[in-house]
Amino acid sequence: MQMQDIEQLLTENETLIKKVIYKLKIYRDLDEYMQVGRIAFWQALQKFDETKGDFAMFAYMNIKYAIIRALTKANDVSEHELAVEEDIIIVNTPQYDLITSSVEWPEWFDELNEEEQSLLIALYERELSLKQIAETYRLKYETLKKRHQRLLSKLRRSLI
Repeated sequence: MQMQDIEQLLTENETLIKKVIYKLKIYRDLDEYMQVGRIAFWQALQKFDETKGDFAMFAYMNIKYAIIRALTKANDVSEHELAVEEDIIIVNTPQYDLITSSVEWPEWFDELNEEEQSLLIALYERELSLKQIAETYRLKYETLKKRHQRLLSKLRRSLI
């Protein structure tokens, strides 16, 4: 089978991949799971035996299980990252003592915990990016991004 034929088949079957993603209730990282589905579709084309039944069902099941495997792997990584994040917080708690402010912050600042205060100081006083902070304190960028989002949500709630 030529590459053009495969590309045409893939284009014609994008709906099949989207259907699997919809059935699995995936709403984030769609492009990533679409790509997993495309690869699984291509592999199904390679492995399909016409004597064993309908290709559409064969492809559907291959795509479904490939995406489920990718979800499981992503979930395992997330759980591991969370465990690592908790270890870092416990082991390296004194790291936040290193960031002190030379600016007088509003009174709501004192209501934040030490980690949140340090994050605000690093971002807005020292003008560091999340990526720079993550590298400095050996945290995962995604972890720091989530902390930043939680902090902003907390500030919005408290200032309203």
